[in-house]
Amino acid sequence: MGLKQFVADFFDLQSKGNGYEAPQWGDTRPTGVSMELDEGTLKDMYHNNGIARKLVSKPADDMTRNGWHIVIPDDEEKQAAYQKALDDLHLTTELAMEFTYARLFGDGYASIGLQEQPVTGNGQPVNPKNIKSVAFVHAFGPENVEDYQINDDPTSLQYGKEASITVQPTQSGEYGASVPSKVTIDKSRYFHQTFGRLEGDDYGNSIINTCYDPLKILDSAQYSVGKIFYELTLKVFKSNDVADMSDEERLKLMHAMSAAMTTEGVATISSEEDLTKIGTPLAGVSDIIDFAWQALAASSNIPKSVLTGQEAGTLTGAQYDVINYYDQIKSQQQNELKPQLMQIVRYLMYASDIADGYEDPDSLSWDIEFNPLWDSDDETNSKVLLNNVQAATSAISAGIMDPDEAKTMLAGQKGAIKSALKDSLDTSTKDDIKHYQSILDKIHSGK
Repeated sequence: MGLKQFVADFFDLQSKGNGYEAPQWGDTRPTGVSMELDEGTLKDMYHNNGIARKLVSKPADDMTRNGWHIVIPDDEEKQAAYQKALDDLHLTTELAMEFTYARLFGDGYASIGLQEQPVTGNGQPVNPKNIKSVAFVHAFGPENVEDYQINDDPTSLQYGKEASITVQPTQSGEYGASVPSKVTIDKSRYFHQTFGRLEGDDYGNSIINTCYDPLKILDSAQYSVGKIFYELTLKVFKSNDVADMSDEERLKLMHAMSAAMTTEGVATISSEEDLTKIGTPLAGVSDIIDFAWQALAASSNIPKSVLTGQEAGTLTGAQYDVINYYDQIKSQQQNELKPQLMQIVRYLMYASDIADGYEDPDSLSWDIEFNPLWDSDDETNSKVLLNNVQAATSAISAGIMDPDEAKTMLAGQKGAIKSALKDSLDTSTKDDIKHYQSILDKIHSGK
């Protein structure tokens, strides 16, 4: 009988445990073989692994943490009324959870609760003239979603758009009450955010599935570093007397020597005995750890500095990868989050019990603007300001532009006049104007 080829690596031999140890991650597979974790495993990793949790929640939190505001240039009172109604829905929390569910499970949902008169069923399209108020927005995951209707005809105007979903609740929320029956929700009454979904896929794909191999590598690195710390140094005591000791006597000697061998420990041994200390070589360990983080950053599209704890919202001038990350988040805000906010605001404008009552959103000039995601640190802002002022001074001296043109240029340069980003609702004070004018006067005089 011939021998079968047997191949095993760290994940097979060590990380799975031997029946007495808790198993570690690591189910080795050839490259290209499909492997998707079930919802229970995804939940467990989200709850118990901080890195996996950050992969899931970091972009969702960044998209929503600084908030947004309604802009109605022609009516500040109406703007304030709609802003308050929008804030009362706690959308920063609910929409962050929707996008978190999407990254964790592949699909995330948020239901829109409307107070209507007359009341229409959840399976019916919203009639704008029936809306009294927007009562809530509730995020939920795909666990209880049994079915959905989507148009997969590429020749249709509605291609890729959903018509409805069917949800089966599992609890009533009240003691002794029966479980509610299935609920069909029309597309006008919920949001659906999907992640990693391709044509023909029934559902989206978790970011943890996408990054599973780099997560295994990093988990193995953490496990190995822990073992290195535990076995960083080893003391070897050589003595002929040890051979005649019983197991109990050897163990007692080892405990005594371990207690005595501190940083300032002193050992007294005979000339025929030997005590040496063997250290674990650490050369190259940092490179291996960096590789693990780089693999995870490349797979997740989140820079290593962000994954490992970049100070939120403050950047230095050289952190182009982090700036690109925030640009990516800004793009997601515009393409994925803003349409949802716009729909909610439209419902608020239709509502008879909010602001001045029913209003056609198309009759107003309004928009949703997101508050800035990040700002440069003070040192970078100062350098940018200096460079821009010097450039403006040179341009004026060379006759390329006049002082008024230089003033316009400086006002438009990020970080030139402003040391911090401001949103569109901020206005300059008299002191700000005097400060800016003093800078321009120095530019004009060349001092």
